[in-house]
Amino acid sequence: MVPVNDVIYCAYVIFYKLIKDIQKDYHYLRTGDGNKSLKIYHNAELAGYAKKVVQSALDLLFPPVCHICSRHLPPATEMSCLCPSCVAEVRFLASPLCPRCGKGMDQAAGSADRHCQECLTRPPAFDSARSVVYYQPHAKELLHRLKYKSDSSAAMVIAELIGKGPCRQSVSGGDYIIPVPLFVSRLKIRGLNQSLILAKIIFPTEKAKIATDLLVRVKNTTAQSGLSGAERRRNLQAAFEVRESRLVAGKNIWLIDDVFTTGTTVNECAKTLKKCGVASVHVWTFARV
Repeated sequence: MVPVNDVIYCAYVIFYKLIKDIQKDYHYLRTGDGNKSLKIYHNAELAGYAKKVVQSALDLLFPPVCHICSRHLPPATEMSCLCPSCVAEVRFLASPLCPRCGKGMDQAAGSADRHCQECLTRPPAFDSARSVVYYQPHAKELLHRLKYKSDSSAAMVIAELIGKGPCRQSVSGGDYIIPVPLFVSRLKIRGLNQSLILAKIIFPTEKAKIATDLLVRVKNTTAQSGLSGAERRRNLQAAFEVRESRLVAGKNIWLIDDVFTTGTTVNECAKTLKKCGVASVHVWTFARV
């Protein structure tokens, strides 16, 4: 705990510095009638000073901590939500990848992207898939906190990781952005659809394209975790439906989900969309097993 006297002293130093900086941006000018007038310029800079003061005061009273390990963050960290140790434990997906399913390929065979054997022999219904990180302990914890605890701080960390990940640069275009839907009863219990939150994080300037009512889940399937590939496929048969085919026919779709495990869920969604005349389906997930 920071001693009260130290807090008061530091607050004084911070606000003294603010006043001195603001004084530099205030210029008294002589007007034509000889009266003094006060002109404040560089409004954006002044707003920046105020923001820095508020943040400095908050950091002083409530020192920022890592959202994974809860250690205090050192100054000038790479990320505002994670300490360097936790960032180092996050594995980002990068080339070489399978251009179809997004699977990480063995670098020993070269750094160029190339199709994996499974996509060559049994191509998925979707046209491409990309993920930011591997589904390892930190990513798993963040998604669990987001999905089951509605933890907004987890969403902040995920947003930073998405911005840092190389696959974010590949996200562009598309007529509709469709989060993988939840069944109505499950959505009511959980209170949120994590795929919708991810869609808003990935496409902050294209929220008007996010469509939550075009693709719906009409079957209350059991949880996919713990099921084999064949069981997953049977579980999801006829689970999704497009409400208005005319709206998606000929369109290019970005399909958003939280985790790519076997690809069964997004593949079933892509099949349903393609049957309604969708031109292409590109999958984007935060994590990949």
